Amino acid sequence: MSPKVSIIVPVHNAQATLSRCVSSILHQEYTDFELLLIDDGSTDASGALCDEFVSQDGRVTVIHKENSGVSDTRNLALSKAEGIYLQFVDSDDWITPDATKRFVKTAEENACDLVIADFYRVIGERLSPKGNIDTAEPFSREQYAAYMMESPADFYYGVLWNKLYRTALIRDNGIQCREELNWSEDFLFNLEYIRYAHRFCAVTKPIYYYVSNEKSITHTQIDF
Repeated sequence: MSPKVSIIVPVHNAQATLSRCVSSILHQEYTDFELLLIDDGSTDASGALCDEFVSQDGRVTVIHKENSGVSDTRNLALSKAEGIYLQFVDSDDWITPDATKRFVKTAEENACDLVIADFYRVIGERLSPKGNIDTAEPFSREQYAAYMMESPADFYYGVLWNKLYRTALIRDNGIQCREELNWSEDFLFNLEYIRYAHRFCAVTKPIYYYVSNEKSITHTQIDF
């Protein structure tokens, strides 16, 4: 039986943070998920760590590939995912124990195509909560676009990792990360996705810890 959620983690030379990231996923209160670790040609111990996680938990799948960048890595994961929903986590970040549960609960109770959530920005030992949409009620594409236009360059809207997507909507419309770009491809993925999504919801409790550093995937891939 297919899992309800596919959680995708691109991995590239992340040996210092990968265990924390994966542990936060495997200890989720919600358990009906698969974890796809895509090793993008790591030259450190990341690949070996991924293999260890596979031996420890049957929900984990690892794919080792030559280095080709985060967009191609995510696209490969999209082609392999079996879940009804898609959730992304970056290898230097981690999530709260109730993150996936809140995503799925919100999506199913409100029949949402996209769920967007608040997050914590982590700078050293300091946590800074970030969010933009305060309502717990579902809203339309037009309302979501209005929210987004108030702060179009905000990570809240631009990144993949604070959102839950429907896999079928992505596949039916051929949505992929743009491999020819080296910045803002996450934002363009989201813009393409909301063209086909109809119903949106927000989780106003932070559920993701985004580590702010110059070498992180998000920092290097999105620069508005």
